Amino acid sequence: MVLLYNFMMRLLLFFALLGPVARAELVRADQVETLRGAPLGPFVRVGDGAIWGMEERGALISHDEGKGWAFREIFDQVRFQSRKERALLRTREGVLLYAFLNERERVFKWDDQKGGPQEGCRLPVYVARSADDGKTWSPPVLLQDGWCGAVRQMIQLRTGRVVLVSQQARANPGRHITLIYVSDDLGKTWQVGAPIDLGSTGAYGAELKGINGGTHGGGLEGTVFEKKSGELELLLRVPRGHFEKMTSKDGLVWGSSSPSMIAASDSPGMVVRLASGRLALLWNRFVDPVKQMGRREELSLAFSNNDGLTWTSPQVIAINRAPVGAREGAFWIAYPYVFEAAPGRLWISTMQGDLRVALREADFIGPVAKPLDGPAARIITLGDSITKGARPGVSPAETFGAHLQGALRSRGLRAHVHNIGIGGERTDQARTRLESEVVAARPQLVTVMYGTNDSWVDEGKTASRLSVAQFEENLRAIVERLQAEKIAVVLMTAPKFGEENRRNGLGEDPNIRLARYMEITRQVARQSGLPLVDHFAGWADAQERGQRLQAWTTDGCHPNRDGHREMAGRMAECVAGIIR
Repeated sequence: MVLLYNFMMRLLLFFALLGPVARAELVRADQVETLRGAPLGPFVRVGDGAIWGMEERGALISHDEGKGWAFREIFDQVRFQSRKERALLRTREGVLLYAFLNERERVFKWDDQKGGPQEGCRLPVYVARSADDGKTWSPPVLLQDGWCGAVRQMIQLRTGRVVLVSQQARANPGRHITLIYVSDDLGKTWQVGAPIDLGSTGAYGAELKGINGGTHGGGLEGTVFEKKSGELELLLRVPRGHFEKMTSKDGLVWGSSSPSMIAASDSPGMVVRLASGRLALLWNRFVDPVKQMGRREELSLAFSNNDGLTWTSPQVIAINRAPVGAREGAFWIAYPYVFEAAPGRLWISTMQGDLRVALREADFIGPVAKPLDGPAARIITLGDSITKGARPGVSPAETFGAHLQGALRSRGLRAHVHNIGIGGERTDQARTRLESEVVAARPQLVTVMYGTNDSWVDEGKTASRLSVAQFEENLRAIVERLQAEKIAVVLMTAPKFGEENRRNGLGEDPNIRLARYMEITRQVARQSGLPLVDHFAGWADAQERGQRLQAWTTDGCHPNRDGHREMAGRMAECVAGIIR
């Protein structure tokens, strides 16, 4: 059987060499290499230098950097057959762990009218283990019963703990919950954390805002990474136009979920830590985010230099447009795996669409010279949590940056607005990332809005976090640096706190101190010859006319959907006049 399988693999490789594996069009074909004959993955590199991948019946091994692959049986093929949704890890100690769904035991029983998964609905998770770098394998061990639609990632933390992201279908309503397993003995035994249950219905075959295809309720198909602080962050697929984000200190206990800043279609992503220290994210965005159409026809890539606080502007690396009237699912490029074959060289493969490519990290860090949808003004919104916007009750698509992009396009202006707001940030902290996140991105225009955190007095303190003089010095330095690069700057005052705001550490209404900092912003704008969008004054005027500012916020400080829409309306005319 093994000899026959190796023959078939060589035959498949021969046909693969006749043409590209993927049907998708590579957007930057001169900087993307097709990996002809490569399997799906995931992949790891073992101690002898070989690259291991997995397929339905066992392992695939390459000793020539992916040019040829040999099959190796690692489990009883009568009892086990792996589905394509799987996770593979080589620990620092040379232990290989392989988590997979056993197709041999698959029983699909799902009835939307009766609450989703029915009794006996089953696709169990097994873990196979090799303690000697793949030479020998222990028989797979059952980790999780019931229906699991996918296991996609397994990582090892700096402590040595192994973390595996799984999921399970639950009934009434039919949905998926996420289960996180951890092992402190290199996969011999496992603990499972409390279920991560985001609720919400949504089942196989349900329509979602014009999407012709199924979706799933709950939170599922998560990708996880460890921050430099040791904290874990989990990004979950949800049918809400973005990834849902959660954090944990140990992988077992997770905090509440909140919308991430990453706009995403109802599809899974994959985050990996690279040798450079950066994070790389592969995922699907809607082709049309307003109508939420084109769910999985584009595969995008972005990087983060600050543990996922902000990401570079997404770059589409492959597209596969569905013709009008065609079944969209036949053109999907989704469920990506990412493998760093050598420092800075990434292998990318997808389960849907059969994309198999390699690219260099260095080629995709900078901005796109020729955007996929044509020339457009590149705009960056720099600021704190008010700029970031996304929080419970406010999705990334409802922030002022997203509304601004829509308003500009409604005026016939081509613009890409990239939001890099960071919660809690002050002007001194903004200066430290100005070069790497703003200047390096070569934007045409940057909006700058600070002061809420700079002016705040913490509990037990008697002074603002930064003095008025420090705030002014930092703001001027930011403006001067951007002007030196001939980048247009729009200064903005922060919106006024609502009526039921939280008092600062001195028991003061925070608007009193914030007003002084906003006057400095106005002075800097006048003296630097810059346009000013005065949200503070605008909200104060609205309040005098009877508008309750609290109704424009989630908590008296952070704008809600209506507050962001109001801010974007004030910004649009100013920005449009600059980029015309």
